[in-house]
Amino acid sequence: MKKILLVTAGYSIFDAKGQLNSFLSYLTDKTLSKRGYKIKVSDVTKITLDRDRELDKLLWADAVIYITPIMWFNMPAPLVQWLNEVLLYKKTFIITDEYGEGGQVPATHFMIVTTSNMKNSDLGKGFVLKNATHIDDLLQPLIMTNHYLSIRNQIPTFHADNVISGDTSWIESGYIKHLNKHF
Repeated sequence: MKKILLVTAGYSIFDAKGQLNSFLSYLTDKTLSKRGYKIKVSDVTKITLDRDRELDKLLWADAVIYITPIMWFNMPAPLVQWLNEVLLYKKTFIITDEYGEGGQVPATHFMIVTTSNMKNSDLGKGFVLKNATHIDDLLQPLIMTNHYLSIRNQIPTFHADNVISGDTSWIESGYIKHLNKHF
């Protein structure tokens, strides 16, 4: 697992400027490159998308790291669009008799790095989050998409929480510690 594709989806919306997601992408590249990992980056917020180039990067990688905000309890639109453009029949998956068993992506591991304005302590509480006791409960569409592609080993998710109104001073050191533990 020495070739990593960083798929970054941070962009400006409401009070969020997308800078934290960009910074986490920078930290990932800097930290893992120093340790001998080869890194390629797909910034899904770019206006133009070269599908063949993006597909080549995905098929090159041993692992995929998604760096994304949570938007309306899901992935942001640019990440969904990237998946729609890059995940191609007979290139990244085929149809099989057993649904979801035709993944063609050679990567074996994925990790999600996510930012949100909710607090980790909000998970499992209140009407909206009562059935979401872990951040991965909100990230099921992305998790299941990776499983569908045969990327079945999930590295624990890193959640930078309460990022607009809370204290974010812990994020850099916490994230580097997370990377060092899992890579």
